[in-house]
Amino acid sequence: MRQLGQTHTAFWCERVVYETFEPDSPAQVSRCSRSNPAEAVRAIRVDVRAIKDTLAPAERERALRWTGHGGSLGAVAALYRGEPCGFSLSSEGRWIEWTVRPYLAFDVSELSLLPLKRPKFHQSVRPGR
Repeated sequence: MRQLGQTHTAFWCERVVYETFEPDSPAQVSRCSRSNPAEAVRAIRVDVRAIKDTLAPAERERALRWTGHGGSLGAVAALYRGEPCGFSLSSEGRWIEWTVRPYLAFDVSELSLLPLKRPKFHQSVRPGR
């Protein structure tokens, strides 16, 4: 178990859907954090499998090959090495990119986020006092 304030590696996951093949046209962005490489890659695999029926045959084959461990195992290995990974597909005229990047995170107590005492510089000052 981690101690409060101790840093650990977490994994930032993003999925960006572009309505066209132009990089300036993001239509939807989703983000989440996962606690280990396997969970991060599993999130991509679940998304890819959810859209597999909308893919052209060549893209579907590539997607199923990646989700069936070929590419996803390499992605997990890259994350364990501290390297980013990603996967992309075209679907119904859209371009979808998934990326995962390791980052340093730390845990804090929920209580430490609450002010215990109002700081003096926030107290109102009355004229003449």
